Amino acid sequence: MRFIDVSHPIEAGMKTYPGLPEPRVEVFMEYEASRARYAEDTEFFIASLHLCGNTGTYVDSPLHRFRGAADLSQLPLERLAHLPVEVVDVRGELAIGPVSLRGRLLAGKAVLFHTGWSAHWRTERYFDPNPHLTGECCAALVDAGAVFAGIDSVNIDSMSDLRRPAHTALLRTVIPICEHMTGLSALPSSGGHLHAVPIAWKGGATFPVRAYVML
Repeated sequence: MRFIDVSHPIEAGMKTYPGLPEPRVEVFMEYEASRARYAEDTEFFIASLHLCGNTGTYVDSPLHRFRGAADLSQLPLERLAHLPVEVVDVRGELAIGPVSLRGRLLAGKAVLFHTGWSAHWRTERYFDPNPHLTGECCAALVDAGAVFAGIDSVNIDSMSDLRRPAHTALLRTVIPICEHMTGLSALPSSGGHLHAVPIAWKGGATFPVRAYVML
């Protein structure tokens, strides 16, 4: 069995989305300082990470889009863990329509859209007009019975479309969204199982994940 990491590492000061807070680290205890608290030759490092829920590779819950909807703690694990994977190669496309799903069996699957946009991660080009799903594509995902949608782009919607039709269609039907994925080129078009479980944050709408696929 192989494990393919499909998430970005989180580093202090990195930008995930324009205008959102960047993560910062506060060190509570250094190794040297800890020695006074423990036995000889015993030392520890303790730090806190302060971040926005929309940092790195993260999962959206319905609460992100809809007031009073399911938060991260209420997302069913059946829609986050050990999901059979279908990878849709849409490199070179900007507005991704339902034709990309033609002929695929998507019921009960995590559908991951490989746009190739993650190649621009940590560059200004990453925030240029981005590959995204159209509302029609999302309607097709819902109709096909998909249970998870991921994309290796800055947003599953067009950043210029303030209606956010993809978020609206998917989160309304409790299909978790994972944005800023990476490494999708290492996956086959089908097969393997995705794990992308955020913390069970009561009242939380979005949170980073260490997403990976088991092949």
